[in-house]
Amino acid sequence: MSRLTVLASVLFISLSTAALAQSPCPTQEIQGSAAKRSSDLVCIVPQVYGPGGLVGTDNGGPLTSTRFHEVHFQASSINSFGPINAEIGVQLSQVPLASPVSGFIFANGVMQEATSFGPVLADRAETLGKRRIFVGASYEYFDFDKADSVNLKSFGAVFQHEAEPTICAMFPTTPCLNGEPIYTNDIVATQNRIDIKVHQVTLVGTYGLSDKLDVSIALPIVDVRVGMTSNATIYNFEPPPVNHTFAPITDNPRETYISPFNAILTNSDSALGIGDLRLRGKYVAWRDAKEKSAVAVGLDLRLPTGDAYKFQGSGTWGLRPFVIYSYSARVSPHASAGFEGNGNSVLAGTVTSQPVTKAQLPSVFSYSAGADATIRRWVGVSADYIGTSLLNASRIENSTFTDFHGDTHANVNTFTSTVNQANISLGAKVKPVARLLITGNVLFRLNDAGLHFKPSPLIGVSYVF
Repeated sequence: MSRLTVLASVLFISLSTAALAQSPCPTQEIQGSAAKRSSDLVCIVPQVYGPGGLVGTDNGGPLTSTRFHEVHFQASSINSFGPINAEIGVQLSQVPLASPVSGFIFANGVMQEATSFGPVLADRAETLGKRRIFVGASYEYFDFDKADSVNLKSFGAVFQHEAEPTICAMFPTTPCLNGEPIYTNDIVATQNRIDIKVHQVTLVGTYGLSDKLDVSIALPIVDVRVGMTSNATIYNFEPPPVNHTFAPITDNPRETYISPFNAILTNSDSALGIGDLRLRGKYVAWRDAKEKSAVAVGLDLRLPTGDAYKFQGSGTWGLRPFVIYSYSARVSPHASAGFEGNGNSVLAGTVTSQPVTKAQLPSVFSYSAGADATIRRWVGVSADYIGTSLLNASRIENSTFTDFHGDTHANVNTFTSTVNQANISLGAKVKPVARLLITGNVLFRLNDAGLHFKPSPLIGVSYVF
């Protein structure tokens, strides 16, 4: 069997697996006994209160069943947590990969050892040279702790009761105000923690089709771990005995019942699998007479081979044309810019509806500037500023909610805007033997825009044939 046939088979199986991923979490529906907890990571947040959401036990939730208004606080919890889920999914699809940059370039008519070993997460314009092969593997770790200004380790969210305009007319003895039962002012105030950790191993290969053109393939293997804990308190404002309460007995093993008005609920899972396959073509469009300066143009194609429901992929294709400038010297500056257009994905849509809805994944403008230098013939260092702008992305911010009695509770608001992220990449490369490079790098997020991570380490190894 030819290599092309094997590759085609792998792609077909991968795409089929993504297409046949388990159904999303339909917590917008009243499901009765049909409510089932999903193993998809995209359902961790919306199903933290149970497979049916923040409803009664008769519909897969934690609350005592109530007649005539089964949905309870469902819509409010979906509206509050939906953008959080979208932001997590969209930005996990943008986790950076180590660039296919070796310590060897094609210049002056031959493949030769580069003056410097090159950047780690950025790129340079020079290519490998005809029939040369670069192979590499890298490991990255991400621990996400914030979403915009919201601390994911501790944030509040308030869920309001649905309107019930027909109840007062049906039951005249019901305590009402302005045509609504008093109990529709009830709220569930929560304190929440979301943990997101990603381990990613990326396999990279580059082949020189000509002295000016090389093509690359990158396959990430992604281990994603997501967990959520929500400490929920019910605030009732109608006189007893008609109160909203947590049911003392449920079929949810992840619930800690504290009192009729307080419970702690958790949900967590992990998934290991391939991510989105990325293909790249890079062409040296210009070199100066001394072959010191070079400009390359290229195109990245991202294929949706990763399972978006498990946060392992974007759920759609992406196309990114780019341009790179670099100068070859003992200290080698470089800069790049690119724009990625994306298709429609469940990560930007609604996974709690039945059927799921899709929306366009935000387009991304990315740019970088930095330099790499050789300290010894066997040691090189690099530093890069890396910026990304996600256009029209879902975001959240801290706010407060004032309840029926005038008391305030920590809350989050949702909005849509451009997310401008700033990062610094600091790396080093060591050449223990000819053509072998060992890479180390740390990526630092400089601002809180979008999904923020703690300093992210990377280690890698590469070889040129």
